[in-house]
Amino acid sequence: MPRGNNLLIQNNYFQKATKLILAIFVFSSLIGVLLPGSAKAAGASLFLAPGSGTFVINSGFKVSVRVNSGGEVINAAEGVISFDTNLLEVTGVSKSGSIFPYWTTEPTFSNGAGTISFGGGLPPPAFKGASGNIITISFKGKKAGSAAVRFTSGAALAHDGKGTNILASMGSANYTISPKVEAPKPGEAEPSQPQTVEAEYNKPEIKSSTHPDQDKWYNVNLAKFNWDLPEKVNGVSIGFDKISTTDPGPVSDGLIKEKEYPDIEDGTWYIHVKFKDPAKWGTAAHYRVMIDTKPPLPFTVEVQEVGIGEWPILKFETKDDGSGLKGYEVIIDSLDEKPFPLNNDVNSFVAKDMEVGDHTALVKAIDNAGNETYSKVTFAVKPIEAPVITNYASEVKPSDQFYMNGTSLSNVAIKTYIEKDGETIITDQVQSNSNGDWFYINNDMLENGRYVTWVEAVNEKGIKSGPSNKISFLVTPPVFTRVGALVIDYFTIIVSLLFLIILIIVLIFYLVGLLRRKLKKETVEIEEVLRRNFEAYAQSLDQELARLSKLEGKAEYKDELAKTSLKLKKNLDLIEKKILKEIKDVEDLLK
Repeated sequence: MPRGNNLLIQNNYFQKATKLILAIFVFSSLIGVLLPGSAKAAGASLFLAPGSGTFVINSGFKVSVRVNSGGEVINAAEGVISFDTNLLEVTGVSKSGSIFPYWTTEPTFSNGAGTISFGGGLPPPAFKGASGNIITISFKGKKAGSAAVRFTSGAALAHDGKGTNILASMGSANYTISPKVEAPKPGEAEPSQPQTVEAEYNKPEIKSSTHPDQDKWYNVNLAKFNWDLPEKVNGVSIGFDKISTTDPGPVSDGLIKEKEYPDIEDGTWYIHVKFKDPAKWGTAAHYRVMIDTKPPLPFTVEVQEVGIGEWPILKFETKDDGSGLKGYEVIIDSLDEKPFPLNNDVNSFVAKDMEVGDHTALVKAIDNAGNETYSKVTFAVKPIEAPVITNYASEVKPSDQFYMNGTSLSNVAIKTYIEKDGETIITDQVQSNSNGDWFYINNDMLENGRYVTWVEAVNEKGIKSGPSNKISFLVTPPVFTRVGALVIDYFTIIVSLLFLIILIIVLIFYLVGLLRRKLKKETVEIEEVLRRNFEAYAQSLDQELARLSKLEGKAEYKDELAKTSLKLKKNLDLIEKKILKEIKDVEDLLK
């Protein structure tokens, strides 16, 4: 493994270990605070240094946040500081030189809300002293006036095993922001109040098309600036450096109203512009640009091992040495999918609400300038145990309800699927009991035909199983209905034939009265023909119906049904011919 990766892993382990140690100290301290009857010692204080001073508009100055333990030993402190956002702006907060190596609340600031927050601690032998440095705040004066900075809340916890809050007081400070302060003469102390204040005169208004927001980081290292030239201006002095209050000097760079700086190094830079008219040089204007073209440090994504039935957890962490890490984005499987945004203090992601199987995750680390670093990892969502269908109705009528039951994991959802002709027509869900048993009844009317069904299990986290064993069942009508078409066709033929027979018999009886002796022989022959043919026909009909019943449900059923119908019709035609022949003989007798 490359040495850089080893160092990164060691650093991660160190950070996790230090956070654990700090959590133990703070936890023990908080227990002491929360326990009833905790005696509250006195004497510790939080204060700001210096507590006052005079500073020029757009110049920077630093204020230390310190703690006096009051003769006691402390192992943690925290606080919230407010400042006047109309007059002051925080440009940074530093932990350098702090007595606290561990932080429960990373020092942060908000120029919008006008607040600074911190919370830190240290292991034994802890701290005892009158001026322990906690953090250093970098301010910049924005507007002339008297700016107040004060604590709004705080705590100092004694190293007494109880975490007693011994904070007795919280200091405040007041800083004067002026347009200009006369420098003290050699040997003289710096005055606490401005001796001479000059009003702004002919101050330029600087704009930038490439970096329009002075409080925003950009990954563009080409900066373009412009300003309007008032009438009577006969000189423009320009400077560009990393100092916020630089005076560009009394030498004109020409009557120019725009300036461009290519290939700027990363960091915070300022352009300084002032005008000269026939009367004098005006007040210098300063414009800040913050540039970061380097992406966050490379990192890897690790898949945390989890048990079956749990969503995978992705772990990752990196930092950005320029503009600072803004946050992460996690994209699963496809770049077309909507990313999951994460804050910069979140270094894990639960890959949930996904289908069982293999997936790919792309994690983007994004800094405040918009630079990105990518890392990709593959992971799998493992299925839970699949349910089993043990009993089911293999054949039902349309009016009946199909049912099935089986076994699965306990207390999981059982999703059921019913398919016909390759298309899923019904999806439903039941619940297994604590023993893993489940039972399903379909309440929908099903048309005749063959169906395929199976089930899947889904646990309380939404993780699915694979499909169960697939079974098929048949929906069929009653026997009478199944051969109903056939019965109705032959019934009509038989009724018609019987009607014909009755008609013939009536005719025979009528003729018998006239030609009894002559027709006796023919009558006997007709009856014999009718008897033999109908017996043969009935026997043939029974045989064909029995054969068709055996073929029911098979693919050749329809073809055999058509063949049988044709065969019976031919038999009827043959019987009809024989009967007509005998009738013709009788007619011949009557001629």
